[in-house]
Amino acid sequence: MNHFKYTFCSLLILALIISASFLFSGCSLTYSGEKLFYQEGCSQCHSYKGKGGRMGPDLSAVTNLKSDSWIDTYIQNPQKVYPFARMPSFKHLSSSKRSAIILFLKN
Repeated sequence: MNHFKYTFCSLLILALIISASFLFSGCSLTYSGEKLFYQEGCSQCHSYKGKGGRMGPDLSAVTNLKSDSWIDTYIQNPQKVYPFARMPSFKHLSSSKRSAIILFLKN
C-alpha cells in the first residue's frame, strides 16, 4: 500500500510540474519576444508603448490593425509587401522568433 501512495504522489507531482511549465511557457515567449525586439534593433526605428525610435511607425497597436500572418510576412520581407519599404529584411529570424516578437507586440 505504501508503494502505491509513493507512486501516486510522485505521478501527481510530475503532472503538476508539467502543467506549470505549460502555463508559464507563454510568459517566456513574451519575454523572449521583447528581448528579440531590442536585440534585433527594432526599437532603433520603431517605438512601442512610447519608447524607441521615430523613423518607422509606432508598433503599439500594429496587432490590432494587421493580422499575425501579415506582420510575419512583413518582418521576413518588407519589400514584398511594400516595394519601397526602407525596413531591412529579417529572413534570418526563425518562425518561432518572429512569432515571439508578434506575441510581444500583442501585450
